[in-house]
Amino acid sequence: MSLYDKRINKLLNEMHSSDCEGYILTRAFNIFYLSGFWGAGLMLIKDGEQKLLVSSLEYDRASKNSEIPVEAYNPANYLDYIKTFFGTKKICIDESFVSTYLSLSKNISLKTSKLIEKLREVKDDYEIEILKNGGRIMDEVFEKSIETIKGGMTEKELYAQIVKNIIELDGDVIPYEDTIGTEIVAFGENTALPHYSPPSNKKLNEGDPILLDLTLRHKGYVVDFTRTIFYKRVNEYHKEIYKKVKEAQELGIKMLKIGVKAKEIDLAVRDFFGKDKDRFNHSLGHGIGLEVHEKPAISYRSEDIIKSGQAVTIEPGLYYPNDIGVRIEDSLIVQNIPFKLFSTTTQLIVI
Repeated sequence: MSLYDKRINKLLNEMHSSDCEGYILTRAFNIFYLSGFWGAGLMLIKDGEQKLLVSSLEYDRASKNSEIPVEAYNPANYLDYIKTFFGTKKICIDESFVSTYLSLSKNISLKTSKLIEKLREVKDDYEIEILKNGGRIMDEVFEKSIETIKGGMTEKELYAQIVKNIIELDGDVIPYEDTIGTEIVAFGENTALPHYSPPSNKKLNEGDPILLDLTLRHKGYVVDFTRTIFYKRVNEYHKEIYKKVKEAQELGIKMLKIGVKAKEIDLAVRDFFGKDKDRFNHSLGHGIGLEVHEKPAISYRSEDIIKSGQAVTIEPGLYYPNDIGVRIEDSLIVQNIPFKLFSTTTQLIVI
């Protein structure tokens, strides 16, 4: 039985215990997870049969990559095809774009479902190995990139070098909906903006902090990494901020245990920051996988529980406007002792 057959069977088992007799996948992440094809289309799932519907534009590529049968659909009659495929079955749909849902629901009785996202939350051995390889690539990207840093270079120049290194080392860059650039590269006071983007022509000066928040995709899977380093020297005030963030991350990782409520980890780190906790203005972490942000959410608002096999980030930060921001982020696999995907040190680095 193939990897994709096993995943489809898991979904079918979940469907049997829910109110879903058929399932429509519309999101590229979910289609890839169950078929091996990454692109636009609709995947139809029921007991005994699965089908991937794509446009004629994507048919050849989908036929090459998909592990399940592919058909090119005619936009004029694809709704009739779906009705025929499912008959009178109760159909669920993943959390698709509103326009897709509305288009389908006008003609077919649907309900949204998160069964597929629930399956994706816990990684199998194949996924974990890909994530580990992605971590090794990220280590190399970081090491090669900081070797190029020199006084007077701009954020844009370092950004270009990082993207080049990702591609040359067998990674892919990831468009991210909250920032214009694919990677965050910030010098000096720009580090105080957690989602600073795009990189500018600001030049690097002695004593500047450098915040690098890097993501890459390897064989479809995302690894997420942040380091804050310093050029030539670091003052005592900035050193103390760095030390506090590093200790906060160590606390978060120590609390990352199977069965723990995710919000308890976030709240413990906020308490650790004491009077500076208002300077920590984002969640402590999130799941990663086929998407940059997946379950679990490691936030004080989260109701998620930490489970074995999840891939998560722990990324505390402190931000002081017009001065400095420090963030340290690692991606980890949840197990009895969390496994760090990156070997790159979190000790204070001055280059």
